[in-house]
Amino acid sequence: MFTMRSKNELKNELLSIKKELDVLKVKEDEIKLLMSEKAKTDDTNSGLFTLLKYMMEESKTTKLILQQLANQISEIHADTTGLGELPVEELQDQPSNLGAKVVPVSDLDKRILQYIQSKDMACADDVKKAMNYKGRNAASARLNRLHKSGLIERYQLGHKVYYKYDAGKATANTLIVSPPQ
Repeated sequence: MFTMRSKNELKNELLSIKKELDVLKVKEDEIKLLMSEKAKTDDTNSGLFTLLKYMMEESKTTKLILQQLANQISEIHADTTGLGELPVEELQDQPSNLGAKVVPVSDLDKRILQYIQSKDMACADDVKKAMNYKGRNAASARLNRLHKSGLIERYQLGHKVYYKYDAGKATANTLIVSPPQ
């Protein structure tokens, strides 16, 4: 449910993205060369020239998206490990604007989220019993913090407040990061 990728997996993914970017650069150079040769030799075949020009623009767009993904992976890695960024300097020139929100979650919060998900809905009393709290205040405080971070939904039913975890809604623009076991 909550998977955390190792440093080696992130490095391997960044290296594969970098290789793809290199392949795109080579293809882009080939297309530029072909376009310049075609423009010099054949003015009547403008359809092919237009198609190649379109393909080159699409290649630039794809390259930009891959650079942003690689940059965001590096930022996530730096945030989760605290060891600094991975050595992919040339990929970090482009700013990242993908907009995903990173929410660090403690091991106890992870267990609470798993408990709520298994029960569909839970109130502070349920969490108190499940986590062996002495009072309801600690459970309420944790549930309120998880609600404010956008990970769980809050429902007032009568005198009790119930919390529900919706994985699709919670993780749409959120990356949940829990510590390694």
